[in-house]
Order: sequence, then C-alpha cells, then structure tokens
Amino acid sequence: MNKPPLVTHWPITPPTAGIVAYAAASMRRKLHPSSIPPWPVPFDSSAELDWGNPEYARRLLREHLDQSHDGASRRRTVVAGQVRRLRRLLPSSPARILDAGCGPGLYAVPLAALGYSVTGVDVSEAALRHARGVASRAQLLGKVRFVKGDLRSVALKPDSFDSALLVYFVLEAFPRALQPEVLRRIATALTPDGTLIAELRLRPEQPPGRIDWWDVVPNSLLSDRRHLLLGDAVYDQRRHTYVLREIAIHDDGSVSVQQTSGWLCPFGSIPRLFARAGLPNVTMFDGWTGSAAHALSETVLIVARRRRP
Repeated sequence: MNKPPLVTHWPITPPTAGIVAYAAASMRRKLHPSSIPPWPVPFDSSAELDWGNPEYARRLLREHLDQSHDGASRRRTVVAGQVRRLRRLLPSSPARILDAGCGPGLYAVPLAALGYSVTGVDVSEAALRHARGVASRAQLLGKVRFVKGDLRSVALKPDSFDSALLVYFVLEAFPRALQPEVLRRIATALTPDGTLIAELRLRPEQPPGRIDWWDVVPNSLLSDRRHLLLGDAVYDQRRHTYVLREIAIHDDGSVSVQQTSGWLCPFGSIPRLFARAGLPNVTMFDGWTGSAAHALSETVLIVARRRRP
C-alpha cells in the first residue's frame, strides 16, 4: 500500500484537551473526527486494537498470511531461516516448546515437523483455527496443539515446557508495568534450567517524532470495504513508547480508529527485566545473527535461562 509520508518532528507532548475530548467521545456511540486527539496516547484502551475481536482477528489473519510484506507476520522464507536459527538455540527434539503469541502457527508448525512437541497460545481464534488447519493437513496434530488464551492470564502448568518462544515483538505489546508479570508466568511454566527465547526491538524503523500518511485502500483492519485511511506513528524516545494509529473514514461518513502500542525496553535494562521474572541468565544476540547484541542493534534475540528453585 502506498503511503505518501509527511514527516514532522515535534515535541512529544500530546494536547491534553484533545485527549479529554477523545475519552468523552469514546463513551458515546458515534465517533466524530474532531474528537480524535492530534497525537495518539500509548496504550489508550478506547483505541487499542482488541486482538481477540473476531472481526479484527479475521482481517489481521489476512495480513498475517500476506506474502508481500512483513507487517503483521514474516514471510515464509524469512520464517524458514529463523526456524533454522531456533534449532541451534533450542534443546534437541522432542523437547516441549511453548510458542507464546503463536499467531497462525508460522513457527509452531515447522517446529512440530522437526519433531518438537509444541503448544501454541494466542488470543485470536481466527489465527488458531488457521494454525490447526495447517497442522491437520501436515498430519502434525499429534505433535502440536493450539490453545486460546491471553498471556496475562492463561493457565500454564508449572515446569511443563523445556523452552518457550516469544518472538516478533510480542512482549512490547504489553505496557511496561505488565511485562515482568508476562515473563514471570512463562518462566514458571519452564522446567529448571529451561530457556525462554524472546525477540525485542530497541527502536522502530523511524526517527523520534511523528510520521503521518494517508491513502485510499480497498480494505484494512478497520473495514472490508474501500475507504480513506489516515495513519500516524509516534516514537517517543524518552518514554520508550511507539504507537501506530489508523483512522478510517467510511463512505457513510462514519469514523473508526485502532492503534497498536509498544513499550520498548532499553538495551541496558533488558537483563534486569528478565531477572525480575526469574530469568537471570541472559544472553543477547544482534537480531537473528550469532553476533553479540549492542546498544545500536535494531532488534535483539534474548536467550534467558530460568533460575533453579
């Protein structure tokens, strides 16, 4: 999708009046364009994407499976290379693997095909239904299962997995205050000396400030029909937050909004974040390479080992 960008770098100070008006509008049935704040508010519950909403989940699955971009999930060729890297980091099959935030099974199914016993957890029923179908056609349902659940609350049996995956920046979708608890729940499900492999990004692919764009699109996460889509992305380097917001203007004049927010843990704080969750032994790689991570890495791959009881 062509998105002619208008790049502006303003102080990250959202106008308070706009936020108040937007919050008030969210309590009414109809959203008026003038009530939308000029700047998106990180983790604003009135606009944050509901990953488990059936309509959003169905449309998001379409993006997951789109092989023309890596915007929702990665392309199959990229995933294949990363699975090869995971094989060098995971214990030998048939180890028990938890794929936390598994989406449509892009990693879970190939790992099951390699002999691992995989459990995938996700909030999207549409993604899980697709993953089960792929596993069934590959005759792998005895090696992989998929469970609907929120990583903040899903019941995970203690000491039941040899390793866990948290890839494609799943952790950043939780606010800063919740990230240690999400990690702690996963760590508790690991066996002693079990490992968590987590992928984090240190910064988005844009400079600090705001980028705006617009386009007329045939569909988006907000509609299956042709509409005007306005978008902006704000990276607040000081607060380590990133928000991607989309606003749809429909032919009937109605307006809808969705956004995704992230809290990006600073490089120097990563070991402390994982240690708080009971994962004190941390090795950090520069993305999916075998080289050591550093403060200038765009993404890091964490291999964290659980603390023995």
